[in-house]
Amino acid sequence: MRQAELQPITDVGRRFVALAEMHAKEAAERADRHDRDGSFPVEVFDSMKTSGFLTATIPEEFGGLGLSSVHDLTVGLARLGYGDGSTAIAADMHLDFGLQGQRSLRQAREEGDSAQANAVADHLQALGAGAVAMYNGSEPGTDLRHPLVEGLKVDGGWLLTGRKIFATLSPIADLFAVSFRVRDGWEGREGDDLAAYAFIPKGTDGQIIHDNWDALGMRASGSHDVSYRDCFVPEASVQLMGRWGEESEIGLVVASGGNLGLVGCFVGIAEAARDLVIDMVRTRTKAPRNRPIAERHGIQHQVAEMEADLATCRAHLSRQGQILDQELFVRSPSEVSLDELHELNAQFQCAKLVVNRRCIEIVDRALTISGGAGYLTASPLSRMYRDVRAGPFMQPFSPNEAYEYIGKVTLGLPPDVEG
Repeated sequence: MRQAELQPITDVGRRFVALAEMHAKEAAERADRHDRDGSFPVEVFDSMKTSGFLTATIPEEFGGLGLSSVHDLTVGLARLGYGDGSTAIAADMHLDFGLQGQRSLRQAREEGDSAQANAVADHLQALGAGAVAMYNGSEPGTDLRHPLVEGLKVDGGWLLTGRKIFATLSPIADLFAVSFRVRDGWEGREGDDLAAYAFIPKGTDGQIIHDNWDALGMRASGSHDVSYRDCFVPEASVQLMGRWGEESEIGLVVASGGNLGLVGCFVGIAEAARDLVIDMVRTRTKAPRNRPIAERHGIQHQVAEMEADLATCRAHLSRQGQILDQELFVRSPSEVSLDELHELNAQFQCAKLVVNRRCIEIVDRALTISGGAGYLTASPLSRMYRDVRAGPFMQPFSPNEAYEYIGKVTLGLPPDVEG
């Protein structure tokens, strides 16, 4: 039922989705092997570099396709997730930097901040030339608002020390956006614990990629631990985000506009599971009648439930994508208040909760329909079943945190204050 799929709404989005479908086929051919080995699909990403897929969200002036729609990015990542979830979430970690860079560049130019505009432009230029970036924010025992990696101020920059986890895309990333904590060390902000982030090139002294990713699902995503020990970062590569523990403007923009594409990856997995099992029930027969099992009422009911859930997922993605396009990329950044960003993020979190839950249920129903055959390692359904379950773990937020956040925003309570 291709007519039910989400469709891009811009010309450049249509080009991007066509590339996503091409690379999804490449990823699908290798997905089982990389899942089995826990290896990263380097060859697929080499192909995506060659085609221009990885520079899609970079403005044309910096060598990219100029994709500026969260909606269309999400549609493309759903198509890529159809081929392989690990490949899709890894690509998303990089592609979001282009969208956020576009907004940051526009904001700096509108505010007349030439130094910031030049810094963002240099970053976009590097990405347009082929550099791969990833966000290195997750840590054990804390959340994204409270990074525990410590930054020590020294002459000319900072020394970072600590450990990150779930560093998806780390095997091929050239730039690591590392969040860290500043204790009473920022000029003009003495007395506050602050949060900042720094772009650290791969191979910087003190950085170690541990090659230790070994998980139940998303096994080909390259989500290794990365540690930093007295890793020097020049002053020019560091940006202050705000007080430690509070949501900043950039944090909220990334949390919503930068994460819808990630949710789309899981819809792609659910669509692939649905199609696989539909093909199966149309051809599989069962004694004594030896008629296709698609004729059984129980199978028809399960299929109908999958279709209803997919319709729900697609509606949420499309609505949220178009809202985020309007509020984050059409409106001037200066017109969008912090309260509005919290409201946007709360609505995104609602969609994330619903879509992740429905996608898990869709793949679970596909496995139920398949029976024991789908539970075998040789079946792609077993990989999809493990991969789709990763959705709720993706920050921000996990379900427990999301419910609290949505409730606080809806009730008008300070969303940064822990209960």
